[in-house]
Amino acid sequence: MLSKPFKVQAIIGLVVVGFYASQDQAIGAAYGFFIGMMNVLMLAFSFKKANQRAENDPKAGILILYVSAAIRFILLAVLFIIGLSFLEESQAFPVVLTFVLMQLGQLLNLRGKRRLTD
Repeated sequence: MLSKPFKVQAIIGLVVVGFYASQDQAIGAAYGFFIGMMNVLMLAFSFKKANQRAENDPKAGILILYVSAAIRFILLAVLFIIGLSFLEESQAFPVVLTFVLMQLGQLLNLRGKRRLTD
């Protein structure tokens, strides 16, 4: 079963893709959806690894989070560059907007939490 962050971001992403499909820009929005889901998957994986490592060594758990943030930043930049270089210019805005709205969904998921890993 999918966790709440996956569901929230997937629903937001699919709604935006649906909207842009009616505007004949579904490819760009779908690529933004792909980038957003890759970000969620990488984030979930790094939290899982950090929590496992933090049981024995809290500093190592924090280090994993810092390193994963840098890796995610680089991978997301590469994905944006690759996608935007192959898509038409008119598809750039749907890519970015879909990704940004999906990340705002992650903020909604964090509301009321005391820790990022709760």
